[in-house]
Formats: sequence, structure tokens, C-alpha cells
Amino acid sequence: MEFVAHPKDLPLEITLIEDQPFPQINRERSGFIGITYFTSRPFDNGRSVRITLEEIDPNFCVSGRVAWCNKEVDGYQIAIEFPTKEECYSVRMIEQLSQIEHYRRQAKSEGRRLNYNEAAAEWIQKFAANFPAFIL
Repeated sequence: MEFVAHPKDLPLEITLIEDQPFPQINRERSGFIGITYFTSRPFDNGRSVRITLEEIDPNFCVSGRVAWCNKEVDGYQIAIEFPTKEECYSVRMIEQLSQIEHYRRQAKSEGRRLNYNEAAAEWIQKFAANFPAFIL
């Protein structure tokens, strides 16, 4: 199973919610399962969270579960798993859009001005083949 590191320059809003009865994830499962993210506050393992990402899609809102939370020097690295097929698929698509926007911003900081479509074409050519597949 694979987690994708969410870009730090696209802030996620992570909110604790009442614990949801998510199905258990088979630890043998392969492919995309969730995201990792750097945050300033800790989250308890197993807690249910709601995630929004205004900058990419103001309507994006999914629920997941904290898989782990590790203390780092300046905060916490957390992993959020998405046990249901619908949430997992939705998050994988939003993460690809996030990675493309992050790529566009990096190019801009290097003096290259790319519109979103140009950045998407380059990102797909360079990185899409290595992006974890959705397997459930």
C-alpha cells in the first residue's frame, strides 16, 4: 500500500470528526491508499478526519482515518488512509491535481511561466507513470 506526500505549499484543512465505522484495510493491499501531510498539531491514530482543499477544489471534502502520526522537528507527519473505494478514488484524483499545481509553482520559482495545461502535460510525461495506481 502506498501513501502520496501531499505538497506543503497547498494547505489541507484537517478537522477531527466523530469516528466513522470505516472497514478495516487489508495490510496486504497494494496501490494508492492515502496521503501523508506535515501539520503543526498531532492527531491520534485511528481518529476520523474530514479533509478539504480549497485551493484546488472548494467543493472537495472527504473523510478518512489517521493511520499514523510521527513527531518531527517542526511539527508532525501524519498519514491519512481512505478505506472506502469512493474516498480513495476521489483523493487520488485531487492529489494528482495538487501535484500538477505544485509542479507549476516550482517551475514559476525557476523562472518558467507555465499555465495549468502546460504544467499538466509536463507533469504527466515526467511523473504520471510513477504515481501509485488505484487498486482496491
